[in-house]
Amino acid sequence: MRLQLHDFRLAHEILEHRPGWDELSSQAQSIEPDDVLETHRSFALAGRRTPAGAQTAINQLFRDKLVPLAWEPEPRLFSANEEGLRKWKMDFIKDRIGVEVSFNHAEAIPWTFTRLNIAGESREVEPSHRIDVGVAFFATTSLKSWGRMDSAVGTYDIACAWLEKMRPIMPIPILVVGLEAEGWIQTEEFRGTRVGRATSSPRGESPSPLS
Repeated sequence: MRLQLHDFRLAHEILEHRPGWDELSSQAQSIEPDDVLETHRSFALAGRRTPAGAQTAINQLFRDKLVPLAWEPEPRLFSANEEGLRKWKMDFIKDRIGVEVSFNHAEAIPWTFTRLNIAGESREVEPSHRIDVGVAFFATTSLKSWGRMDSAVGTYDIACAWLEKMRPIMPIPILVVGLEAEGWIQTEEFRGTRVGRATSSPRGESPSPLS
């Protein structure tokens, strides 16, 4: 999988000196269409309801690739005892790099960046889960189309635009990464959603408001 990069507040320069970034980028680039399709099919074989789009399989691939490399999944920002705040989590953390893999509704994009910003700036965050640079993965339009994701899923281009609008309130360095599917052969493996089938927009699984 090819990656597009949008550097915000010199995040890339910081990451170039972190071994964790080499792991993260290489694992993301290693994802091939056959990997996504095989993982997607595995849900049905395990007796699970097959997701409508490719995003669930891609999320699973990130987990399968990163957890064995000691990336901590779903680190809490705040204590589990804090009612109302304990559900605030990033997707992964290692080497003081916070990671979000987001295929959510476009309106939730600011919350993706807000979680990373809080993890880097708030003194209330669990000490072991504080970060000094964030990485946020989003689908490009090519991957969104290939994976028949819901038309409302936010894309890399929208995320980059949002982050620039949020610059005055976002001191944390963040690298926005677009996941590309250019050249991937189209597939009928994903059924898409009813909304997606009713329009000409890319189709896929309906996202939740927050990851």
